[in-house]
Formats: sequence, C-alpha cells, structure tokens
Amino acid sequence: MPLIPRPDANPAALRAALVRLAPSRLKEFDRRLVEASTKAQTNQSLGPLWLFCRSWDQFIEVERHPDIARRQAELLAMVNEGHPNTREAASEISRILARADTRLGR
Repeated sequence: MPLIPRPDANPAALRAALVRLAPSRLKEFDRRLVEASTKAQTNQSLGPLWLFCRSWDQFIEVERHPDIARRQAELLAMVNEGHPNTREAASEISRILARADTRLGR
C-alpha cells in the first residue's frame, strides 16, 4: 500500500510529496528545478520543465511503495558497485520504472 496519495505532476505538488518521502533529495530537486527553468527560458520551450516533472513524478511513484523503493535501492547499489549481476539488476530497475510509468498512465 502506498505511503501517500499520488501527487499531481507539477513542481509544487512533487516537492510536497518529496518532503514526506525523501527529504534528503530536496536540495537536488530544487537545483534541478532551477536548471530546468533556466533551460526552458533559454530554449523558449516547456520541454525541460516537462522532463523535470516526469522524472520526479516517476521517482515519487516508486518511493510511494516502500518495498519497491527498497528493492530499487538495492539494485542501484549493485549496479554502482559493479556486482557480477549488474546486467540483471539494470534490467530489473528498468522493469520497476516501466511499472511506475504504467501506474502513472504513460
């Protein structure tokens, strides 16, 4: 069962969800939001903001499910450490992210 309801896919709602689910990532979120906003202004395109919201929406969708988030963290550690099963870990990470996208209606 999810920890919190699914937030809307906008910076304010995503940030509020992040406060509850992964407060250690707030500085990164804020930094990347500034980067995306700057790119959007420079390029005169909403694309960078759309990508920003999409990636954080996906992250939060995984984090809403503690067991899945823990498993993904284990898999990411395996990949980062060069574990012998890195390829299988990367494949499982891809499946986790694809399921998150499916739950988000993508």
